Amino acid sequence: MNGQAKLLVKFMSGADNRYIIPVYQRNYDWTQKQCKKLFDDLVQVSKENRKRHFFGAIVSSLASGGSGSDFLIIDGQQRLTTVSILLVAIANLINAKKIECNDPMLSRYILENFILDVYSSDERKLRLKPIKNDCRAFDKIVAGDEDDFERESRVTQNYEYFCTRILNGDICATKLIDAIKKLEIIDIFVEADENPQLIFESLNSTGLDLTEADKIRNFILMGLDSKTQNEYYEKYWNKIERYTGYNVNDFIRHYLTVKQKKIPNINAVYFTFKEFVQKMQILPQNYGTLLSEMLFFAKIYGRVSLFCVDGWKISWRILLALRRLALIDVSVSYPFLLSIFGALENGEIPEIEVEKSLLCLESFLFRRIMCALPTNSLNKIFCTLDSDIKKLNKNGAEYSKVLVYVLKNKSGSAEFPNDEEFARAIFEKNVYKMQKKNKKYLFDRLENKDSVERVNVAELMDSTDETNKLTVEHVMPQTLSAEWKRDLGENWKKIHETRLHTLCNLTLTGYNSKYGNSRFFTKKTIERGFIDSGLNLNKIFQKFDKWTETEMNARYEFLVAEMKSLWEFPQTDFVPPDNILDAITLEDADDLTGRKILSFVYANEDEQKVNQWVEMYLSVAKTLFEEDYAPMNALATNDKVNEIAFDKRGNSAWFELGQGIFIFKANSTLAKQHVLERLFEAYGKEKSDLIFFLQPQKSREE
Repeated sequence: MNGQAKLLVKFMSGADNRYIIPVYQRNYDWTQKQCKKLFDDLVQVSKENRKRHFFGAIVSSLASGGSGSDFLIIDGQQRLTTVSILLVAIANLINAKKIECNDPMLSRYILENFILDVYSSDERKLRLKPIKNDCRAFDKIVAGDEDDFERESRVTQNYEYFCTRILNGDICATKLIDAIKKLEIIDIFVEADENPQLIFESLNSTGLDLTEADKIRNFILMGLDSKTQNEYYEKYWNKIERYTGYNVNDFIRHYLTVKQKKIPNINAVYFTFKEFVQKMQILPQNYGTLLSEMLFFAKIYGRVSLFCVDGWKISWRILLALRRLALIDVSVSYPFLLSIFGALENGEIPEIEVEKSLLCLESFLFRRIMCALPTNSLNKIFCTLDSDIKKLNKNGAEYSKVLVYVLKNKSGSAEFPNDEEFARAIFEKNVYKMQKKNKKYLFDRLENKDSVERVNVAELMDSTDETNKLTVEHVMPQTLSAEWKRDLGENWKKIHETRLHTLCNLTLTGYNSKYGNSRFFTKKTIERGFIDSGLNLNKIFQKFDKWTETEMNARYEFLVAEMKSLWEFPQTDFVPPDNILDAITLEDADDLTGRKILSFVYANEDEQKVNQWVEMYLSVAKTLFEEDYAPMNALATNDKVNEIAFDKRGNSAWFELGQGIFIFKANSTLAKQHVLERLFEAYGKEKSDLIFFLQPQKSREE
């Protein structure tokens, strides 16, 4: 096997070369998202007059039984196929005279050098041979008869996307071809005595790919002189690695969320970071300032996630709150924690406000756990929570009071459960089958409350030493003896079914096997029984002589009072300014008819100002369409969907999204909501990703 850097056009343009995609390869599956990235890159290559643009590797070998110029594409078929589709789009638009071209030979140059094998004796005279249906779709776009196109194929969809981009005039055909000529690949050729499949597996499964953090480090340091590289590595990057426990990928993802108020895709942190640097116009001479800020937040990340607290002058109450939060894994809240502790370090808020905010956060999270609310909305909440607070806090109110206001005004899947909902969950929830981490947290908090003198409940529940281990004890046992049934009374079966695994019937003990299925009085009075227990949790049992529904209810009432105190539903006297907009997601929206929309945010992108609902509606639909043509195409071909259709040109009630697909726009606000919900379902998107900002209702002032 040997590899060399080579221009893609040199790889593609051998006199009679043909490129065959083996049948064991996956189908062509690049979406418009990848095509958009490629086209945008080519536009930038042209604008910046770059000499080269790296485009990945292509692995090939000679096809057995073929001619000496028939090559199997072992890896890189997606890139090779996509560029071929783009070249066909350019040539066809030139031939159809749909675009101007100052080079009369350009279309012929494209087709004869990269697409057609005019001297082949085969009936099919195309250089690229995709697999299965992809091959048929590719042949038809080369033929150019639009009526015969296979609309369901990714090949066709991406061809039409490229045609649309070219027709939009972002770049002329000549410059686009010049940019394609600058695509550089690593051409890896596999010799005849080598196993192509093993090489493919080796290239894709070594586990040695650069991490997102590796790419970011290289991006920052590579363009600097060697002295500055060494200085920045030792002064900043090495410390960032150590403070974050070498979990730099995760840290930078949270850092970017803090900076941009949107969550990067976990597999695109590097590209998001590059875009952030470019958008902020951070030049290499300012990378030291950038790294200094990253180091500042890396220290905070280490403190809240790894408890790297050496030299950190902070109250024991804050440390206890952070340790408790760590038990339930609140990494989802790290962007908020980075923001609030960053503000503390900069002297922007006092320590007491951080303490109050952590208690509110803890209550919010645990009440949601008890009430079994979904966790998928938490990312969005914590992504913008600090900025939501600052946006409301125009008059210098206490930070924690504004935080309480923001969280208590969440609704739907994002709500803060009130006391009634919390009490109902305490009564009904199967605590015994809760996630282990949540169970450890719950019993640790109930046992220790806010005491500095602590029993390390979580550690003891995790212990592998059976002589020094705490386990969950069912006071009323899982298997009832005849005596237990008699003690419980005639409703024993219902009591057992409904109360067995609820919190009122559960406690902790180090002597579970000794208790067994004994009657309550025995569990209470035997050696090491409830009377002798050193756990605060078990003191309540000392005043009971039996365990029936009456005692369970008494303990339930005790637990509700105690838990409402530990996980308080906080109050606030904060009143927002009159001009603050109402924010509501598509997921939580009822009928918004009559409400005035002023702006919206979709998928954590920048806020967009609008004057009417239809502007938002069409913008979101267009964004989805440009991301991926296929779901919209499927809706247009579905007879049950009336709002998405083909070929409505000339009808002002319809808006063209592109490639002959239209969306109905002359409908009501509520109908637009329903169409968006259908689109989000078709695209597999979270409805909470779309946020409307509405003019406040007058009733809010009352």
